Amino acid sequence: MNAAMVIGSAEKASPFSTAVALRASPSQRLTVCDGNLALRQFDSADLQSLYEATLESLSGLCAWMNWCRADYSIEDCRRFVAEAAISWERGSEYNFAIVDRERDLLHGSIALNRIDRARNCANVGYWVRQTKAGRGVGSIALRLVSWFAFDELGLERLEIIVPEGNIASRRVAEKAGAKIDASPGRNLTLNGLTCSANVYSLTRQPA
Repeated sequence: MNAAMVIGSAEKASPFSTAVALRASPSQRLTVCDGNLALRQFDSADLQSLYEATLESLSGLCAWMNWCRADYSIEDCRRFVAEAAISWERGSEYNFAIVDRERDLLHGSIALNRIDRARNCANVGYWVRQTKAGRGVGSIALRLVSWFAFDELGLERLEIIVPEGNIASRRVAEKAGAKIDASPGRNLTLNGLTCSANVYSLTRQPA
């Protein structure tokens, strides 16, 4: 397992996090932390713990995540970890493991994707394993990934698309300071069905 470089703490910071602009070398994992919670890149050592967290949360993930299926396998996890590493290197998508900093216990995942450099914006997707839900893990992770997006990638806006009925995801967005857009919502396809969704956003704050 590669060494980690800590690039920030959210304590005593902006509404999102801090401004320590260090970058990981190719031999180091990128880690963003706030107290005992950290975001870091996935690696092959996460395979079993990621699979266990997914199985533990399967019913909720299948309801709200198109990538999740009832027969989700460890091979699906292996494929995800491999593709996440490639996407990170390309700069097209950034998938983070949400972990307990001391024990490196995996709590879930959060990602920046659909990165639009013309508009300087990206989409955020996240999930927290069932046994860690309702403890503020998701909102802290969202603030940390916002710091990375704004201070490391130079983005200006993040969007969180929350399907109607996904109360937990909505609460995470609101607790992290995201605001619901006044513009009309969007339609999503979940499990082959069309559903309405609200768009929440976080924007970069002036220095």
